[in-house]
Amino acid sequence: MRGTLSIAVAVILLLTVSCWSGEMFEKVGTVGAQFLKIGAGARGVGMGEAFVALDGDATCIYWNPAGVATIEGSQFTLNHSTWPAELSHEFAAYVFSYKFIPGVLGVSATVLQMDPMPETTEYRQGGTGYSFDAGSMAFGLTYARMLTDRFSFGLTVKWVHEGLADFSGETVALDLGTIYNTGFRDIKIGMAFVNMGSGYTLIENGKESPMPVMFKVGGAMPLMNTTDHRVLGALEFNHPPDGAERLNAGGEYIYQKYAPNFEVALRGGYRFNRDEESLTAGFGIRFPFVRIGLINKASIWSIDYAYSEMGLLESSHKISLSAQY
Repeated sequence: MRGTLSIAVAVILLLTVSCWSGEMFEKVGTVGAQFLKIGAGARGVGMGEAFVALDGDATCIYWNPAGVATIEGSQFTLNHSTWPAELSHEFAAYVFSYKFIPGVLGVSATVLQMDPMPETTEYRQGGTGYSFDAGSMAFGLTYARMLTDRFSFGLTVKWVHEGLADFSGETVALDLGTIYNTGFRDIKIGMAFVNMGSGYTLIENGKESPMPVMFKVGGAMPLMNTTDHRVLGALEFNHPPDGAERLNAGGEYIYQKYAPNFEVALRGGYRFNRDEESLTAGFGIRFPFVRIGLINKASIWSIDYAYSEMGLLESSHKISLSAQY
């Protein structure tokens, strides 16, 4: 009897896993605008993309728009990354405040592009003499505000466009997020719904491609905070519409000793339950400058780099330049 029961339980578990695996497999390739899932900013990517509960960084427009609510003054960031298949990913953001509007405003742009490829057909495998390209872009407008001294709210409205040769499609999407500082050991909890919106079609009267709507929740806390050394840990769970739930974990070590606002950072992280993406690592330097170009005031600049392990695919490299003034 006990043996029969064990066999029955094993069969049920096997069928459950098989059905779950089949469901996950059926989800692959079912949504569009995949470029919106590529992490923006070398700091966040270097920390394993566990960035939903962090704030004070202009790249938070991508991770969780509530994170820009704590930015004082103005901040901009420029980001470039290499991606498999000779693709390049660009992200830029500018965060600022306006005296007549409470809160913080931000604008952002994301572009994924490729070099032109030769056109081939079934009968002309060597090429037709023509070429085509493909590209994706998104432009966003963000508003964020501290609703209390511990709770921030952020909203991004973005226009999304994808093109392939002579075909193109576009739509409007929404990102919505919050961050709450618990007040206990400076632990912060962040939540965000991103890429919410209707789908789009590349071909007239073709099948609609849904947006990669994702829910993210996570936390961050300082593990060490002394005069010269700071260590930050972060975790994030997210649920993509075309795959299984994921866990991101990361940390950041900051050394500050030589001068005020001069910092050196080391970062590392791991992305669990991914097909190819796994380990990440990075470093950065933060330093003060005065009267740089058009910025005629004291400013703090940052240069960051991140490495992403991509398994069978080529590794990805990301570099960021940011300034706050």
